Amino acid sequence: MLTALAPSFVYGQSSGIGEQTVLRVIDGDTLEIPGGDRVRLLGIDAPERGDPFFDQAVGMLKELTASRPLNFEMCEDRDIYGRYLATVVSEDVNVNSVLLREGMALPMLIPPCGRMITVNVLAAAAQGALSGKGIYSLRDYEIIPHADAAAHLGKNAMVKGRILGLHKGRKAWHLNFGQDWKTDFTAVLFTDGQRRFLDLGIDPASLVGREVLVIGKIKGYNGPEIIVGGPDRIIPLEEKAIQGSRPKIQKETTE
Repeated sequence: MLTALAPSFVYGQSSGIGEQTVLRVIDGDTLEIPGGDRVRLLGIDAPERGDPFFDQAVGMLKELTASRPLNFEMCEDRDIYGRYLATVVSEDVNVNSVLLREGMALPMLIPPCGRMITVNVLAAAAQGALSGKGIYSLRDYEIIPHADAAAHLGKNAMVKGRILGLHKGRKAWHLNFGQDWKTDFTAVLFTDGQRRFLDLGIDPASLVGREVLVIGKIKGYNGPEIIVGGPDRIIPLEEKAIQGSRPKIQKETTE
């Protein structure tokens, strides 16, 4: 389990809480440290009590953090619930990334902290999704080729395909996976989704040309589509998929 992973997350200035031990694991993404303070692991969303894989996520977090000093790399001092927000590193192992890679948590990116961890979170989430482990073994996370999406309307799934273009319309942005937007699969960004991308410093145009997994419920409107609430619901499957040059965006229309 404890193998070296990708480089740990890097944040801006913070006071930090340094090296600590763990008093107890509260759930799959929350720890208690000496003094009664709680730490919420950044970039991940583990199952809630009563959900599938809750016990397994808690067990894995206990195994990763038990009886060893841990380094807590913080984004900011505390959240609105009074918890520290941090990446936990044990002996050069990024605990947050392990949980994502092993399918014990889904990616969750929230600004401002998410701006600094996006690349690492999505890279770890891609490995977890493709492994079919844990959460990704559930029916809601079946991988479906984008060309077959129309046969799965009303179903939660992960649609796999390559984004061919970005169309910025008046009401929504469309990431198109085929040549015919009226029939082919599309990932749709309404205002809230657009804002989540931009607040996290990600231009959706950087995904054009990349192979991705789109997570959500497949609906029908001018072909199959998934409405995307943010970048943690589009997982790039290629290295540096959200970096590099930005392809040309299709011109805005009123369609």
